[in-house]
Amino acid sequence: MKLNLDFYNQDIIYNQLSKEQDIIQNYINQYKETDYENIIKNDNNIETISMLSEIRKNIINWYPFKKDCNILEIGAGVGEITGELCKKAQKVTSIEFSKERGQAIAKRHEDKENLEIIIGNLKDIQINEKFDYITLIGTLEYAPKIYKTQNSTIDLLKHIKTLLKEDGTILIATNNKFAMRNWCVINENDHDIEYNAISKAGKTKEDCQLLSKKELETIFNKAELGKIKYYYPLPDYRYTNVIFTKEFMPDQDNIHRNMSLFKDTEVINFHENDGFIQIIKENKNLFEFFTNSYFIEISKQLEENEIKYVSYWNNRKQEYRLKTIIQGNKVYKYPNNNLAKKHIDTIKHNIDILKNSNINTLDTYDNEKIISQYVENAKSYNKVLIEEYKQNGIEKLIQLINEFTQKTIQKLETTDMENNIFDHFNINYQKEQIQDLHFIKEGLWDLNFQNCFLIDDKFYIYDQEWIEQKVPIEFIIYREILIFEELKKLTDINEIYEKLDILKYKDLFNQLEEHISKKIMDDKICEVWHKPMKTVRGLIVENHTLRTTNQSIETQLEQQQQENQKNMEQIQNEQKQIQENIQLIQQKDQKIEELTQIIRSSLSWKISKAIDKIIGNKEKGGGNK
Repeated sequence: MKLNLDFYNQDIIYNQLSKEQDIIQNYINQYKETDYENIIKNDNNIETISMLSEIRKNIINWYPFKKDCNILEIGAGVGEITGELCKKAQKVTSIEFSKERGQAIAKRHEDKENLEIIIGNLKDIQINEKFDYITLIGTLEYAPKIYKTQNSTIDLLKHIKTLLKEDGTILIATNNKFAMRNWCVINENDHDIEYNAISKAGKTKEDCQLLSKKELETIFNKAELGKIKYYYPLPDYRYTNVIFTKEFMPDQDNIHRNMSLFKDTEVINFHENDGFIQIIKENKNLFEFFTNSYFIEISKQLEENEIKYVSYWNNRKQEYRLKTIIQGNKVYKYPNNNLAKKHIDTIKHNIDILKNSNINTLDTYDNEKIISQYVENAKSYNKVLIEEYKQNGIEKLIQLINEFTQKTIQKLETTDMENNIFDHFNINYQKEQIQDLHFIKEGLWDLNFQNCFLIDDKFYIYDQEWIEQKVPIEFIIYREILIFEELKKLTDINEIYEKLDILKYKDLFNQLEEHISKKIMDDKICEVWHKPMKTVRGLIVENHTLRTTNQSIETQLEQQQQENQKNMEQIQNEQKQIQENIQLIQQKDQKIEELTQIIRSSLSWKISKAIDKIIGNKEKGGGNK
């Protein structure tokens, strides 16, 4: 790794997250990249996930780079995808406009021998080579801040074109001005570009801006860049969980792969998936206008890579995260990290079980990946069931479920109930509760209707990732219906369970489902994904409730004040009466005192006169005898 400061003059800060400096100082500067997933377990803030999680690499790790290529990365941030580029290329040159960020990249990727980091403004850096690929991942919208010319975005792209080989490719990831998220989310931070995307032409105070697809195409044409292919990552390029293309557009069955994540400062009008479902019903092509992000491939000699679709499992634990790519007429599954290689081996084992049990499967494998036939026009069995239920009711549905069970699940080898899956997960039960269940030795518990095609009246199973020892057939059937969301919207699934004679196991099976899910899913990512969101309607209701409560309190206070006023007046009257009584008493006391004085004076005069009389008598008698 080489850090180049020759062209550094001053920082240009763009797209800065509120926690960025803390994350750089407390995490990147103190830990290795292998520690980041453990850090996220303790700090699963959405910004920490954005800067440290392997999820950020999903926007680029599927792309079929040429072997031994060289890549120019413009706007490297804190190296979120830099390491992934280093795996793909013979040499990577990363340009970052901030010294602190550039140094963070150097620390984060100090072990990458094929990496050079140049800190400075692109237009001031002298580059004496041309590149096979130039990436602008989350950088194009900040062209006005970086380049500072009248036609900054066009000028930036024209400059980049001079650094590209004749057959080279520009890769751009940028958010859409008219993204569904910008309609359904309100951000308390009015400096965010997304918040102003529609109402203020996508501009912030720094004059950075988001662009629509039409505006992007106009800019690309003026810059004379070449042929263009669009990809549509959801929820966006930062947290990519699925990537659609013109050849594979989202529908009501797969739009749930859009795992929307929201900041604490965001308030939603409605969930974006609900919005996508409505526009897809109206016109599938409208999705391109409302998609949250674009990943754009541009080249004079653009070669068709036949990639139609890419998906991930961001909500799983690392050891179960796979990458699925539909390319041409094949579907490929790869481990998305080294830990997940063991899970690929499990899927290989499951494919062998299907074949040995004479169950038709679309899946095969080689040393590093799972390979499946891409079936475009056949019906998945869940759609068959919905159609039949709507036309012929629940009895026909039960018949078809039993047929599926007989021709797939019941072909697997059965066994006794000792040391079964309930024991494995330490689920308490009474022996008589499970004595009528039928246990499969190697239980492929995800044998469901969604993972099955009906082709020429034959069932073809695919995508069997999961296995546990000694699983009840009845649980597999129970789970098929439990995850059948479209059916649950049409009927009470308890009635179906009752007719299949498995309703009595509901509590036990729900416990098992919970344990299986807990084993697979990443609690911290799911916590962010499923966290309660503040809604505009909710805030209105909350404010109305608060206003009503406040009005009630104010009325009570007013009544209390009136009562207090009455009490105060009464007290004042009583005090006045007391004061008057005191004055009367004082007056009486004074009169008594005066009378007492008079009496005393009168007594004194009478006594004095009596004494004088006695004395006078004595004197007249001539003294003692």
